[in-house]
Amino acid sequence: MDTIDPATRSRVMSAIHSRDTRPELLVRRHLWREGWRYRVCDRRLPGKPDIVVPRAHALVEIRGCFWHRHGWTWDGRKLVHEADCPGATTPKSNRAFWNAKFRANVRRDAAHEILWRDLGWNLIVIWTCALAPARLPSTLSWLTRTLGKWAGLAPGMPPGKAGKRESS
Repeated sequence: MDTIDPATRSRVMSAIHSRDTRPELLVRRHLWREGWRYRVCDRRLPGKPDIVVPRAHALVEIRGCFWHRHGWTWDGRKLVHEADCPGATTPKSNRAFWNAKFRANVRRDAAHEILWRDLGWNLIVIWTCALAPARLPSTLSWLTRTLGKWAGLAPGMPPGKAGKRESS
């Protein structure tokens, strides 16, 4: 049973956005500060990935643990529980609706991942629990290192400096 009235629940749910979320903005600001340039929700790619980093031929998806079922995968027939994430809770009311919603989200994510890989894109999925304050520095550092490796940069070299000659 829901603990708040339907009007309040409706207001809360309508405030949830699919783009420019806090976790997404946090990652985008980090990438920009580090010298990475990117496109946001590029409509030229299936599923409009959150962040497209052309230099590393990479897509970065920021996924909410609740909406995208962190710890669950789609095996082609059903959702399979693989790991526990405290953010991947299931509401107690209207379970049939929520299970169908979650199943559709995970199935769509899996289909997009296959399409992107078939198109030759590298994929990074960052779960919102990995952006918690205790894990944030290591997550962002790993993201930067991975993009640098895919872009063929020397370790620690910022992307904006690669390939540019020093002016004399």
